[in-house]
Amino acid sequence: MWRAMRDERRDKNFQGKLKRYSRFYIAAENALFNSLIIILYKTVENRKDTININSYKKSLMDDISEDTQVALSKIEKRIKPLVTKICILRNSTVGHQSMNLDAGDVYDKADLWVSEIRQLLSDLQELLYVLAKDVQDTHVTFNLKGTQSFKNLVDDLTC
Repeated sequence: MWRAMRDERRDKNFQGKLKRYSRFYIAAENALFNSLIIILYKTVENRKDTININSYKKSLMDDISEDTQVALSKIEKRIKPLVTKICILRNSTVGHQSMNLDAGDVYDKADLWVSEIRQLLSDLQELLYVLAKDVQDTHVTFNLKGTQSFKNLVDDLTC
């Protein structure tokens, strides 16, 4: 939904519709972004006492084929820089406020682009798909499209 909100705000017709709700819109978009960062962080964190991709992978380690381990390593290598950026944002702004840096400095330090978030989501989907397919013979589908929900919200606000 955050992506839908972010993409839609560039449309001139849309901007006119929501002018009266601009403060709500900005707050809602920021809240959805922060939620996305927290969800991504929890997904990729490396704690042993939480449910995350790493703990899921470790629980299946005895059953993962060598080919799958190679495929997983390639994906993990690809996502590592993006995971670091997510961790910077979560640890210094979204999850905790840094006493040493203001939010702008943290975002500059993280240097995270929307296209990178999209790529990370795609790579995490691939990683889960590879794990589930190989080890549990399960096929996973993802529906990450909040566009229609957002359009319904806009229509309700502008009636």
